Amino acid sequence: MEVDLFVELARPPGPDGVPSSVSNVYEDLIAIAKAADQLGIGAIWLPEHHFLGDYSASSAPDMLLAAIARETTSVRLGFAILPLPIHDPVRIAERLATLDVLSGGRVMWGVGRGVTKTELDGFGVDPSNTREQFGARLAELRRYINTGVLDRAGQRFELNPAPSPRLSEGWMAAVSPESFDLAAQLGLGVLTGPFKPWPMINVDLKRYRAAYPGGLTSFTMAAYCGLDHEQSRRRAGPGILWAYRRILDVTRTMMVQQVAGYEHYRKLGWVAPLLEGVLSLSVLETLGLACVGEPDHVAKRLRTISQSGVDRISLVLGGGDLSVSEAIASLELMMCDVMPKVLSANTSMAPVEVTT
Repeated sequence: MEVDLFVELARPPGPDGVPSSVSNVYEDLIAIAKAADQLGIGAIWLPEHHFLGDYSASSAPDMLLAAIARETTSVRLGFAILPLPIHDPVRIAERLATLDVLSGGRVMWGVGRGVTKTELDGFGVDPSNTREQFGARLAELRRYINTGVLDRAGQRFELNPAPSPRLSEGWMAAVSPESFDLAAQLGLGVLTGPFKPWPMINVDLKRYRAAYPGGLTSFTMAAYCGLDHEQSRRRAGPGILWAYRRILDVTRTMMVQQVAGYEHYRKLGWVAPLLEGVLSLSVLETLGLACVGEPDHVAKRLRTISQSGVDRISLVLGGGDLSVSEAIASLELMMCDVMPKVLSANTSMAPVEVTT
């Protein structure tokens, strides 16, 4: 199981009630990415979100990943996810190909329909049409990646730079059981989590693997590791709980109303009142959505995920309120202490020197 980072680029209120500046959030991202590169993190995944305020400042992940590409050498650079209903597939293919050149072949990409009505409304997209749009635009995107050619109105256009064959492998966001089935049919890996309980996802993953034995799987969860168990939970808990409340806020329409094309989110509606009523780290850990504490505690939680056969675990460090030094210290413990326990293997990595 490979360890990745998922960075939401959230901006929770600080002690003075004011969120961090976007420029600080971006600089912190690059510093953490450089440390992750040295520590052997497999990939850094960035989402794409629009109009969601302090929930995420990642409206242009391609530009952020390009900046990271120039500061790192080995960590892979992932889009999780590209919402196809709001994009021209030609432009996606061009951006993927360009970043692939800049990064020396480290690009990973995932696609989805988008899960917030705010974002779809902002781009004038009818949610009831996104399933059909997703299928058509994914087929276009894969054709451009595989051929490097756009045929339109009897004319032939060649993409420049031409997409590399290594870009042919893609991922898909999966929440509903049907989306896992579709990913298997399409030959895509699955990116799943973080608000559907792990036991439900595990069932979906087993069915996905049976349908597509060669398919790759990734699960996203909140995490933080420190030397002292209770101190770690006191430090990271408030930020993680804030982040989950914001997840519930931005997905509320899909989860509590009957939105055409998103019926499964309505079926998950029971999760929202449950979390809102009794939201705590203990509840999140019981649902398999978080692991926070000292190394043995975190290792025990991650071992369950690893033993399920998941290929990649994508960690969301805290809730966006950690300092760079805190995030890197947690990463060092994860890679030097926790993962050897999880994988029963020896790992030797030097601490990263943090400069401020």
